[in-house]
Amino acid sequence: MANAACSGGDAGIALTLEEERMPNGIKNGIPRRRQICLAVAVIGATAAATACGSSSSVKSTGAAASTAVSIGTNADPAAFGYDPAALSGGGETTFWQGLYSSLFTTTSVGAVEPQLATSYTFNADKTVLTLQLRQGVKFTDGTTLTSTLVKQNLDRRSDPTLGAYGMFAAGGTAAIVSVAAPSPSTVVITFAKSQASAPSLLADDAGRIVGGKAIANPKSLMTQPDGSGPYTLSASGTVKGSSYTLAKNTSAWDASSFPYSRVVFKVLQDSQTMANALVSGQVQVAQLDPSVISFVKSKDSVVEFAGTIYASPLFDKLGKTSEPFASVKVRQALSMAVNRAAIAKLHPGAVATASFFPPGTQGYDSNLDTTYAYNPAKAKRLLAEAGYPHGFSFSVITVGPQMDTDLQALQQDWQAIDVHMTIQHATSYAEGLQAQSTTPIGYNDFTIGRDPLGFVNAFLLGGTFNPQHATDAQITSALQVAESEGGNSDTAALKSLDDAVVNEGWMFTFYAQPAEIGYDSSQVQVPKSSGASVFPLLSSVAPAGA
Repeated sequence: MANAACSGGDAGIALTLEEERMPNGIKNGIPRRRQICLAVAVIGATAAATACGSSSSVKSTGAAASTAVSIGTNADPAAFGYDPAALSGGGETTFWQGLYSSLFTTTSVGAVEPQLATSYTFNADKTVLTLQLRQGVKFTDGTTLTSTLVKQNLDRRSDPTLGAYGMFAAGGTAAIVSVAAPSPSTVVITFAKSQASAPSLLADDAGRIVGGKAIANPKSLMTQPDGSGPYTLSASGTVKGSSYTLAKNTSAWDASSFPYSRVVFKVLQDSQTMANALVSGQVQVAQLDPSVISFVKSKDSVVEFAGTIYASPLFDKLGKTSEPFASVKVRQALSMAVNRAAIAKLHPGAVATASFFPPGTQGYDSNLDTTYAYNPAKAKRLLAEAGYPHGFSFSVITVGPQMDTDLQALQQDWQAIDVHMTIQHATSYAEGLQAQSTTPIGYNDFTIGRDPLGFVNAFLLGGTFNPQHATDAQITSALQVAESEGGNSDTAALKSLDDAVVNEGWMFTFYAQPAEIGYDSSQVQVPKSSGASVFPLLSSVAPAGA
């Protein structure tokens, strides 16, 4: 997640006061603006990366750059401690990749593969998943990976503060009925209903396992991590909230997959400073705000990660923080009142869309752009039918001013139908995260990626975007059909799910735009994403030519 060099867009989470992520995590969908903006600075043997300066700085050569790398983030990845289940899916996911291994992982080609698990099988109706675990995996506390430890981790699913587990809790969309450990290396997970995408749901953040001592004393994770990943936290190189130094754990089971002996995560901010840091050579990889793309392209390379939408997730489905949001007609009215084409024009390369699944991804339904075309007159009629002929008011809370351009456009459109949104700025990132349970909607960018069903299960229904654990018959039915048919390959089923999400107003999408990652090709390889995140895989951050 993450002051010196980060994308302005990345700093701007928006949550509403009457919104967005608490430590209740996001897995892959991730809000790019509020997710961590990544800037990678290669630290040479003779000179460490300095504070980000102006674009006129002399570009470093990056000699002897293979020993350490520094990653800039626009928010504190350990704001709520070091429990990977507490805060997930944002830029902190790259941070967690260094400290923790997961039961499954999403690769750079979007495939879900076993990680701490080595193999898995389903029963006939896919309600029972049996895992075989990797042997000899050690945690930083000295304990060993066993089926009992995995069970103890997953048995924390009833804890409402662990957002990555929200979908697994009783009543969740992927509720786990029981976890058994019939042998030291075998885990049997029984779900309340068929879960063909269970490996995907247990991949990355939701599948990260903490060590035995952390299970015995969970409060210890507030001050130190306890994982089996390729790195350990260096206390001497860490200043909480400012920088985090990870030292290579050469005895880790997957240590060879990570090329650097040291990784430093620096908490940074501001889109132009981030761009300046990249072009001056102080960082070698950076997630960029669209406003600085042209500047960076004139001096460095840029790679696009597709599948990103800019949207408002609905947090308050029940009208507890703002009564009008309990009405589907009110949600549809808000969607129809937005001039998406005008907002998209504010962002070079953006495409206006109302579809939850963005253009170019499985399930994209262009018909939704017609259904929710700009029509303030119809929006006002829907408000009247819902019992709000004179509109209503609510507030949105955002971290930093970077989201204001879009929010002000929405504010103007909604004011035209007598819906008044007040834009407030959180005094801290933590305050912004904590606004999730007290606000009706959020605003940010989210990457649907190659696993739309996983996104829906993990975030829209089961995690951060659904703190009330609300249900919706149309969405649930469409999801069940998609999961029982061809999963992420069934375009027709995914379109039906897309329609249900949008028609029920659980996500207000306004435009789609690729996430752009700037990098110095003379220093590092092209960064890779899992396709389900706008953040590079930590293992893909490697010296050029390696």
